Amino acid sequence: MNHIKSIVAAFAFSWLFYNKSFGLNLVLLSIMVITVLSTVRNKKSFSWMYAIPYFFTAVMVFIDTSSFHIFVHFLALTVFIGKSMASKTSLYMASFTGTINFFVGFLVNLVDAQNGPKQERKNLSPQVANYIKGAFLSVGLIVIFVSLYRNANPIFENLIASIDLSFVSIQWVFFTLLGYLLFLNLLEPYRPSELWQFDATRGNTLPSPKMPFSKGDRNRMEKEHIMGSMVLGALNLLLVLFLSTDILYLFQSDVGNNADYSNSVHRGIYALVLSILIAIAIILYFFRGNLNFYEGNRRLKQLTYVWIVLNLALVFSTFYKNWVYVEALGLTYKRIGVFAYLLLTLAGLTTAYFKVSQIKNFMYLLRTNFAILFAFLVLGTTVPWDRTITWYNLNYLDRPDIAYLLRLSDSNLPQLIDYSKTHRSQLVLEQEVAINDRYQEFLEEEEQKTWQELTLYQLVQNDTP
Repeated sequence: MNHIKSIVAAFAFSWLFYNKSFGLNLVLLSIMVITVLSTVRNKKSFSWMYAIPYFFTAVMVFIDTSSFHIFVHFLALTVFIGKSMASKTSLYMASFTGTINFFVGFLVNLVDAQNGPKQERKNLSPQVANYIKGAFLSVGLIVIFVSLYRNANPIFENLIASIDLSFVSIQWVFFTLLGYLLFLNLLEPYRPSELWQFDATRGNTLPSPKMPFSKGDRNRMEKEHIMGSMVLGALNLLLVLFLSTDILYLFQSDVGNNADYSNSVHRGIYALVLSILIAIAIILYFFRGNLNFYEGNRRLKQLTYVWIVLNLALVFSTFYKNWVYVEALGLTYKRIGVFAYLLLTLAGLTTAYFKVSQIKNFMYLLRTNFAILFAFLVLGTTVPWDRTITWYNLNYLDRPDIAYLLRLSDSNLPQLIDYSKTHRSQLVLEQEVAINDRYQEFLEEEEQKTWQELTLYQLVQNDTP
């Protein structure tokens, strides 16, 4: 029965997406996927909580078809697929499981079926399987004999020619087959029970020792405590020196004239990334076990908290530099990405603090930070970033980078065409021509789009007299 559902869904998938761009079709597909999964999964375990962000991000793609929105939508799809199979698994594991099933679930099941014990398939009766084989054989033979008969009879050839089968091609067949495999992966998913069990048996808190520490244990922990204090102390001193020079640089630099300012901002991000990763690795190493419960670990914990505070200062310093950079040179995706990373770093520093203060383990960091990242990305789809970047740059910069704005998605073209009409004196001839040419191409593409590719822009334009 799952094969029949997959075949029907594959034709629907091809009808919605073959030679089509994303738009209304993605919303309809999300409804179809949610409906299919809700009918084959246990109703008690089906996770509507994650069906909502999956559908929500599809609507956001319909509103603003940008690469970022499409990426977050497919991330939400992987989480939803994973949660629909095991609702109690962690988000990171659900996304990993969903990704496997989205791409290679059928192949993994096929390999397992070949290597494992032979079991009778209960979801497809021999009679139904015989009907399916007969249908495929009939279609194949019809295609062959139609090709033979049309050469023997002109009237029959004209009849066949009058039937529009232009949509049928090798590319269409493979695309439809892809849809069949995708839905078969959803209906007959690969279930990594070992991974789910591993995730379920790992808590977020380190277990406390059941026996008192021996003298040897205390000596070993004291050595680790001294080593950790020396390492974190040295890193803290280095970070203080870096922040001092960074503050001096902020007062001495002129972002409008200093070409190195951009490199300074990005170097600050690279330093922040490296600092966070190395220090978290150090924290995970020294606070991996019994040292968390050693009564003499106070100094190491204090140095860890100092490191967290100093990194907070580095975050705010980099945030300020990026803000000044944006005020002078405008918004770009890269500069927005800097702000996003800084916000996520604040979350990472907060979870690092709780890891030490509340004796959490690595799984806590992985689960919590992935959940924060997922929520952050889903909320980020509520912002039409291309139009926001264009609005800010056109309204707050004397000379906006028109070439960069033209490289964004088509959603900002109405803003650019309005700007070219009201600020013609601020544009050179090449910029005005580029905007008009791009806008004309956009209008021609919009006219050629089918209802499957419909977006909010087209609905608004159609309703506008």
